[in-house]
Amino acid sequence: MKIHHIDSGPHDRQYVDGLLRDKQFQSIYSAPTTVEAMRGGTATLAVNANAASSVSPVTISASEESGIPCERMTPNDGDGSKVILFLHGGGFVRGSLALARVNAVELSAVARVPVLAAGYRQAPEHRFPAAVQDALTVYRRLLESGYAPENIVVVGESAGGCLALTLPDNAARENLPAPPTIVGISPMIDLRMRGASWQFNAGRDIATAKMGEQMISLYLDDATRDHPLAAPINATIVRGTAILLCVGTHEVMLSDVERYAHRADHAEANVTLNLYDGMPHGFTKFDIPVAKRALADVARWCRAHLYHR
Repeated sequence: MKIHHIDSGPHDRQYVDGLLRDKQFQSIYSAPTTVEAMRGGTATLAVNANAASSVSPVTISASEESGIPCERMTPNDGDGSKVILFLHGGGFVRGSLALARVNAVELSAVARVPVLAAGYRQAPEHRFPAAVQDALTVYRRLLESGYAPENIVVVGESAGGCLALTLPDNAARENLPAPPTIVGISPMIDLRMRGASWQFNAGRDIATAKMGEQMISLYLDDATRDHPLAAPINATIVRGTAILLCVGTHEVMLSDVERYAHRADHAEANVTLNLYDGMPHGFTKFDIPVAKRALADVARWCRAHLYHR
């Protein structure tokens, strides 16, 4: 396993410290208790993040893949023979294609590869395994469209990282070739939240155990939290899979991600773990240098594996 420690700068840490003290941000991000309020808060954050992002040479178009709403990001200088499947975050409850756009546009521009962002079904209207099924449906559609598995990278952020990392197990159960290349950005790993960092990073992360418990409870029943397709920590890991994990050292999910990385390494996957100093959950959506660095790291890693460089 390769482990990289990436320093954040003073501006990055100052920005995050400001968010932790910002009562207005907390009221939008972590305080809402109703689904409507959570989704409204995410919409506000997505609008602000998309407005702050730099203009990229990427064309965004709406599409539908096997009945699932999607957005396709096409770089002006890209190669259409490869594709990145992007699965947004939002705790299985509050995500959106607008939220996906915050990271997906940057990935497409830097990797110079088209990105297909999937608007999978969410709880509480559609509980587990709806999101898992939709992720597989879009992946299957890419295969049917002529993409070979080695020409697809699956990237997921937060809850989307959970879906990405369970996709190989999911595909194998349906006799489909597993995606050989996967990225989890701040991924949700253990839906029982058993890692030690849920305690030692409490107060240093914008995400909280209360938030996690609320959204996980909306997503599935307690008895289902250990299902291999619900929690990557229990999913079958395909030998030889290239896996990139990106996580901030102040994330409450840090220990879960590290535990998964070691499990995947033991299963003989090719694991790279990027640890971003002092960063909280979902930091790649912030308009700060280390977020740009992290997305560039992901984009370059995707391109290197797609083009075997």
